[in-house]
Amino acid sequence: MRSLRFLLLIAALFYLVFIFRTAFPVGGQTWFTLVDDAMISMRYARNLAQGHGLVWNVGQPPIEGFTNLGWTLLLAVFHLFPFSPAHISLAVMVLAAGLLLCNVAVVHRIARELVPSAEAAPLIAAAASAFYFPLVYWTLRGLETGALTLCLSLAVLFALRAGRPNARPGDHWGLALALAGAILIRMDAALPAGLILLYLAGRSPRAALIPALAAVLTLGAILLFQKTYFGDFLPNTYYLKVNGVTAWERVRIGLLGLSDYAWRDIGLPLFATAVGLAAFRSLRTREVALLLSFFAAQVAYSVWVGGDFAEDLVDSANRFIAQGMPALILLFSLVMDEFLKRAQGVQVRPWAAALIGLGAVLVMSGEPWARWTYTNAPMLRTDIQRARLGLHIQQHTDPEAVIAVHAAGQIPYYSERTIIDLLGKNDRVIAQGPPAAAFTPGHNKWNYEYSILELKPDVVADNFNKLRGFMQDQTFYIELPNGIYVRSDTALVDRTSLGGDY
Repeated sequence: MRSLRFLLLIAALFYLVFIFRTAFPVGGQTWFTLVDDAMISMRYARNLAQGHGLVWNVGQPPIEGFTNLGWTLLLAVFHLFPFSPAHISLAVMVLAAGLLLCNVAVVHRIARELVPSAEAAPLIAAAASAFYFPLVYWTLRGLETGALTLCLSLAVLFALRAGRPNARPGDHWGLALALAGAILIRMDAALPAGLILLYLAGRSPRAALIPALAAVLTLGAILLFQKTYFGDFLPNTYYLKVNGVTAWERVRIGLLGLSDYAWRDIGLPLFATAVGLAAFRSLRTREVALLLSFFAAQVAYSVWVGGDFAEDLVDSANRFIAQGMPALILLFSLVMDEFLKRAQGVQVRPWAAALIGLGAVLVMSGEPWARWTYTNAPMLRTDIQRARLGLHIQQHTDPEAVIAVHAAGQIPYYSERTIIDLLGKNDRVIAQGPPAAAFTPGHNKWNYEYSILELKPDVVADNFNKLRGFMQDQTFYIELPNGIYVRSDTALVDRTSLGGDY
């Protein structure tokens, strides 16, 4: 345990360095922001905490432009505390770091539960999980990835315990809460939850009853809430990604993302696992099958939905695959432990086991971590620019001004204005309309005739794809020196100041 505590301390310090490297100055004050998609949830969370409901624009009908209900509700709790807009994202990132550390401890415990005699596996798994880049990145940049991964890791741990003859009632209730929490955070967690329940049912059908009931009731309650509150069983983002796109288009893009960005991450541990399963009969257990199917399900889900929105920018496995990587890392650690046991005269000390885990990280994540050292976190420069633009708009527009954006996170959150979402995450017309370009998750639908000519925003804040060509023909909008477009007849904008540098 001393070795685990030391590893957790090193990881905690590293996470703090990661977090504080994301700081940026505005007006003599230090600010923090999350990744753009996370700031969409932050906008909903703030509106809920302020008593306006779970809405995108205050005073408008609810629309579900997010897919992480439980995480958004947790973010709303943060907005009940007196955090300043400059520092509330910092508070979220500190919580996220805590979630990562908890997951490392749980992964360490799972390895011990799987093979109590294993000496190296727990620390190999813990070290690799602690510093696996996509899991660290997506979690510390404010998405639900860390919270969901922790819930699923806890669910695996409790399922392993609940399936034993000497299981305690707390194991069943712990599994029930972990599965309910995972599904509340993201409904698509029902897929790995189902696999965990199948494993437990194979061990002890009776033990699976309470956790299964918790999972089904949670999923049913979410669907009922969404239908009652938002008017639809499924989030608006589901239609944005699915309507007008064939399954083959999604799968093709998902396979490309897997081969181009995720294969480096999964190649080493997957190959080692395959060799280990072929070589060691002792590893061919139901528990190993659970971990392998868990990981495979996350990969299959990623392919089915067409991957994620920023794989090319992060150049690593996306958040869906990252959630399954602790399972694959655990398999890798068990295989390495078995190899070390059978090596004559080899005694692995804790520091050596941790180094094996870190060596695996170098293979899986060495390249993105190297880029992080000299260019900082992926997309951070753009996130900061958009946060500054949001503050700039807030300062130089009337509170009644309507702003159109493509990036629906930082600009809407920091501007605190009514927003038109040009890419449709928070607009049913766009989401349920036809694609305007080849499939890219969440970024291939727009309708400028509707969003700009019909809805007539006072400001079009950011450029994307075909906007510049479209706006060249619109005499009612003026392009300011900094690239912002302003409607020529609006009285809600200080045009000279808005056109300045931000």
